[in-house]
Amino acid sequence: MKILVTGFKSREGSSNASEILVSSLMNELPGSIYDYSKNIEFRIVGDSTDTIKEELTGLLKIIAPQFCVFTGQAPGRNNITLESVATNYRFTGAPLKIGEAPPGGPVEEKGHAAYMATLPNMKGIIENIKEAGIPAAISNNGGNSLCNQILYHGLHHAAENNSAMKCGFVHIPALPEQVITQWPQYPFMPLEMSRRATGIVIRELCLNQS
Repeated sequence: MKILVTGFKSREGSSNASEILVSSLMNELPGSIYDYSKNIEFRIVGDSTDTIKEELTGLLKIIAPQFCVFTGQAPGRNNITLESVATNYRFTGAPLKIGEAPPGGPVEEKGHAAYMATLPNMKGIIENIKEAGIPAAISNNGGNSLCNQILYHGLHHAAENNSAMKCGFVHIPALPEQVITQWPQYPFMPLEMSRRATGIVIRELCLNQS
């Protein structure tokens, strides 16, 4: 049994909390999932809307995971959120003028309008995270950028290939150092809390297969 856990690469001149989180997990697993280390594959993926599908498809072919846990940062949120749905819409660039909506289009030209996330027992996972003293909730809006896009691609891949692979997305709040340098008015969550929460997600998936 394999679990693929991804974070997004930081863009030049800024940091991405999900890259910091996944890199931290690569270097040192929380004790709660140490026994499952052989079951977990961590990867940092690129931040391009144009290449993320190809990159993810390559990883899925190589790793053949039973579960995908995609992670991304959610500046402005004050809790760990599991996304319940991925929509077939993505932003494809910055607005041309101030006040205009960013240009966009479908994630998959002939894809369904949306897919529901397929990780098992998401509500139970949220309750376990909260019982560990970490704020958490289910979210019904993962945005229209890379976070939504990678979840949609994963779910679409599973549907198109009649695969039993399950996919979900974990949004984590900004880190304290990001609030200091990038978003002074935003809430934050210490890295260790995000590590523990992600560990709980992974542990529940491993137990689901035991």
